[in-house]
Amino acid sequence: MITLTSFNSDEDLFYLNYAKTKVEEYNPSKTKYVIVVDYTKSILSERLYLLDMSKGKVVMSTRVSHAFNSGILYASEYSNVSGSNTSSKGVFLTSNTYISQKWGYAMNVIGLDKGINDRALPRRIVFHSDKNMKALWSYGCFATPEDINKKLINLTKNGTLVCVITD
Repeated sequence: MITLTSFNSDEDLFYLNYAKTKVEEYNPSKTKYVIVVDYTKSILSERLYLLDMSKGKVVMSTRVSHAFNSGILYASEYSNVSGSNTSSKGVFLTSNTYISQKWGYAMNVIGLDKGINDRALPRRIVFHSDKNMKALWSYGCFATPEDINKKLINLTKNGTLVCVITD
């Protein structure tokens, strides 16, 4: 059972309650952590939250990219189509890690919502560092700052929910 005992703000409590609902709905193999990406916030804001569900608190927050065809400051267009260069919405499950020649340490995600994001794996929507990016926007991946990328991936690989908030 997940209890929400410690939070720093009403926003933290919202994310924790949202994550708890998604854990109950999707029943992932790992429930210690949940990643919440809040695309209602600007690309310039910290909008990725790593939630420790056992402690009921946000343990990390950081910037995260969205795709350039999804919008400039705010993501507003989403797709499940390869080559669309848009972000995906819905709920994902983290998968295996690998080393990309261009992006370095990276992690695959599997889309769990049929017709919404279930093409994430063949589209190569992944978590990777923003180190070699020439702009803030990705082609659809979740790019995070280099200094936290490895820690985030190591804590959440192989079975953690990733929940994208779009409205």
